[in-house]
Amino acid sequence: MKKMITRIAAVSAILLMGAFAFAEGYINANDLEQGELTSAKNEEDGFVLNATAEKNLTIDTCPVHTASDGEAYTQRIKLNGSGKLDSRSISFPAKKGETVTIRGNSGSKTESRPLLIVNEAGETLSQINMGPDPSGAAPSEGSFKVPADGTYTVYSKKSGINIYFINVAK
Repeated sequence: MKKMITRIAAVSAILLMGAFAFAEGYINANDLEQGELTSAKNEEDGFVLNATAEKNLTIDTCPVHTASDGEAYTQRIKLNGSGKLDSRSISFPAKKGETVTIRGNSGSKTESRPLLIVNEAGETLSQINMGPDPSGAAPSEGSFKVPADGTYTVYSKKSGINIYFINVAK
């Protein structure tokens, strides 16, 4: 009987560890409460909206932006300008080998803007070009492969960018 209980406990522990092998999750602007953020706010799946009183974020309605897969976004996370690790940014956990996909647009109707993906040390790992938004344009989309377990942050290198969706998956 003891051996059977030990085996069940061992199998349960292996299954439990396997459940935490990946940090999968997502944030969708459509699911968020509207308003201005002036301090960090934790969301589901480990996502953190980083804001300060001087460098705020805004969640508000926007014209419908429909992605190539048919997903329609009616709200956005406005980064309100260039950011850094602790302000005007979105942080999230990810595991090595996962893919992060981001949908968004430049805050400009005519200018593309770079969205940076950085690690915990602030080193730029990837850059996604967010196309202009002439009112209701399809979202720009980009992705990158996570090189190591850790916390990653996205923010605008230059001026405002609107984020609709970030997905972390195997």
